[in-house]
Amino acid sequence: MGVEEHKSRAPKSFKFGVITVSDKGAQGKREDLSGYYIIEELKKEGNENAYYKIVPDEKLAILKAVLEALEKCDVIITTGGTGITSRDVTIESLKPLFDKELVGFGEIFRLRSFEEIGSAAVLSRATAGIIRSRVLFCIPGSLNAVKTALEIIKKEAYHILKHARE
Repeated sequence: MGVEEHKSRAPKSFKFGVITVSDKGAQGKREDLSGYYIIEELKKEGNENAYYKIVPDEKLAILKAVLEALEKCDVIITTGGTGITSRDVTIESLKPLFDKELVGFGEIFRLRSFEEIGSAAVLSRATAGIIRSRVLFCIPGSLNAVKTALEIIKKEAYHILKHARE
């Protein structure tokens, strides 16, 4: 079966959750433009927002939010905490939960980022994985990076979800 046939058998919509990882956002000191953008873009596609939360850059807060979202959502997107500073702990917090890692997502994201911002793209650790037949994308927090990531997510999330459920 080819890619197009697989995609034709994929779900046409899904329930999704957005978790913004941001110390300033959790303190109410920064508006969550990236989180709102994700929600609006995925709703335009006919998907249902079933979970939304802003958490600080802390491992337990990130884990708790993702575990809550897993109970309600087919696709979860975290935004923020994917860089290399000492407070960027999203990847370390969530990667151990993956049943399968989708390294290609991060590779394609970094390629697209490289085309936009040059070699600074190496600082992103964006990734994706499967957890209990659900899809988790971990993307950077900047609005431009979110837009880049969503181009990929909107094209492939349905297809990934189909396979994750098999």
